Amino acid sequence: MKLQYQLQGEFHRIQLTGTDSIPVSLVDIIREIQAVATQNRTRTPQILRQSFGLNFIPEPVLINLLKQAQGVATENQLYQVSSLQLLHPIKSQLETQVANTYRYQFISPIAKLNLTPDNPQIPVWIGNNSVQTGIYTFTLENPYYPDLSDTFIETIWQSAVNFWHDLPDINKIHLALQSLDFNNFSILHPEYPELKIWITQEDLSLELREAITYLRLYVSESTDLSQPVQLLIQNYQHQYNQVPIVNLSDEISHDPSLSPGFRLIIGRDNSRSALNTIISTARQFLLISSYIIEDENLTELICKKSRELPLGVWILTDLRNEVLDRIDTETSINVSVPEIYQYSDELKKRCLRKLLRDNVRIRSGAFHLKTYISEQYAYLGSANITRGSLDFNIEAGVVTRNYANHEQLINLFRKFWYKRSRDEVIPDTSYDGFRLRSINRYADDRYEHDPNLLTPRQYQKDLIQQLSHFQGKVKIYSRSFQPSPEIAAYLNLLDTHIFVDSQIPVNQPGFNVRRTNRLHAKITLLGNQVAYIGGVNFNFSSRALSLHDLMYKTNNKQEIDQLIKNLNSLNI
Repeated sequence: MKLQYQLQGEFHRIQLTGTDSIPVSLVDIIREIQAVATQNRTRTPQILRQSFGLNFIPEPVLINLLKQAQGVATENQLYQVSSLQLLHPIKSQLETQVANTYRYQFISPIAKLNLTPDNPQIPVWIGNNSVQTGIYTFTLENPYYPDLSDTFIETIWQSAVNFWHDLPDINKIHLALQSLDFNNFSILHPEYPELKIWITQEDLSLELREAITYLRLYVSESTDLSQPVQLLIQNYQHQYNQVPIVNLSDEISHDPSLSPGFRLIIGRDNSRSALNTIISTARQFLLISSYIIEDENLTELICKKSRELPLGVWILTDLRNEVLDRIDTETSINVSVPEIYQYSDELKKRCLRKLLRDNVRIRSGAFHLKTYISEQYAYLGSANITRGSLDFNIEAGVVTRNYANHEQLINLFRKFWYKRSRDEVIPDTSYDGFRLRSINRYADDRYEHDPNLLTPRQYQKDLIQQLSHFQGKVKIYSRSFQPSPEIAAYLNLLDTHIFVDSQIPVNQPGFNVRRTNRLHAKITLLGNQVAYIGGVNFNFSSRALSLHDLMYKTNNKQEIDQLIKNLNSLNI
């Protein structure tokens, strides 16, 4: 165990007088020793130790000091001839080095620390001020630190030991799995926000190590593990890593108000109210899939519910390639980001950080799906968690309550989570506060066919089948329009009307295309016989077909009449 504690205080820069000794850093000393040694052909770390009285320093420590002095990352970079470990000859810098004219201290209510001039935590000094406020972080590998009160050090050390000891094993596993490296991960102390506790593999029991390794590798069989390890894994998966398996009939039997219901949400500025209701009324769990997440108000509500729901919040989103390139600061350094995206990307980062801070489980993949599900309601449609979708776009979705497709949507979400996720989104203290970590996916690419919930490929196949014998008027509402050649041939023979977003180019001559501002809904109507509504654009390119998404299909006349009535009211 290692502790890092942040002290609030002041950095002091003090002018040296003639009687003061000039502080010299250890790095400076090692560099000068190497300069003298290499000039006199004493050019290996072993001879360096023997000839300069450095035998008290272990050889690996000396090599690390040499690397620091030379500013190199690997040991081989020290050597002119690696096989002989001959150090590069260097020149002394004493003649050109400016003597230190200041000494430095850090003073806080509980500490007065003397600092060497090369301490990297000393701030860049601006102007002639002798004092600057700031934070100094000290590291403890045992309950002792020079210039600090033994009582204070003992208190925080023992508090950290007790906190780690009392933490349930399931929580320890979760913290390790959230880290990029379970051999060395950090946790914050709840009573000391300034204190960060670093845990190494040695701080974990053998059973915990085995359970963490198993969970990291996503191994399918655990029968060769000991009974205590299997129990740890089962408890962890039950609490943290299992999308809820819900029997809605059980939930509904305890809530007589949940009568079956079907409602269309179509138009501008009414999606927010529908999603707000679904999220705020959840009592057990929330399953959310949104291609983009950047609305802070709805994100705050999701975070609030995550602290209340016994089965938690589970989110699928898309942080692949072009999306991640703009979100991840580390990547975007070398990517030209259009100005119109910059504010949007900052919102995405803020929302992701908020969700991760509340332990919301998030996975990424090619998810174009927009669904919001609780044990009370289920939404499937076109609305993302963005201000555009929730307040300005023409969106379309279906909200069901104890309806035929409610439980099936939950089952499909589980399949997407386990079989289609590429990465899990984990918190990280550096960069933007999160990272993607690849996960193993199941080899099974099959979907169980549901006649009312269709994937993009199933939607294409079903549409071709319906068009092959349909006679009448076809209406298509979509953000984009790119039919396959076979579908285009059928549509050319029919009375087809196409409505697309005004910002999206359409290169399909011969079709009656009407452009509508901010059209994001996805609806296909075959007269009053068949209707499709959901998140799949009328775009059947190979890339679009590879996205994970769903369309609700209905031939229920009452539902289709309701849909036609709502569309007519939009006057588009």
